[in-house]
Amino acid sequence: MLNEALRLIKSAEASCVVIKDDEIVYTANGRGVSPLLKIFADEPDKLKNAFVVDKIIGKAAAMILAAGGARRAHGVVMSAAGRDYLIRHGIIAEYSECVDMIANRDGTDICPIERSVIDIDDPSEGLRAIGVVIDKLRSK
Repeated sequence: MLNEALRLIKSAEASCVVIKDDEIVYTANGRGVSPLLKIFADEPDKLKNAFVVDKIIGKAAAMILAAGGARRAHGVVMSAAGRDYLIRHGIIAEYSECVDMIANRDGTDICPIERSVIDIDDPSEGLRAIGVVIDKLRSK
């Protein structure tokens, strides 16, 4: 199933794929952590014990996965902070490429959502911080 999930992501048919019991149970296409936040809010049971394959997994995405109870994650691109967070929270972390940080959209600095959780370890607190930043970004 990993190969199929990667194919969906590389072909831009999805940016996030959730696998349970060797079956794709959810796909979404969106920017940043939006697809993960949507499934966490609307269908959290799909994340429980799931294998999540995502285009980009930084620490913020890792926090959503931990809060949702995922058991395994694969990032086409994964930050070192995201990888370390997943591992600390008992989630198997895999990646195609590991980077030092997730950059903002113009590549000039760290992603603002990543910055919001840089010093946070608790997934619930991280979700609150992510929500605050997303609200600020949407209001601009």
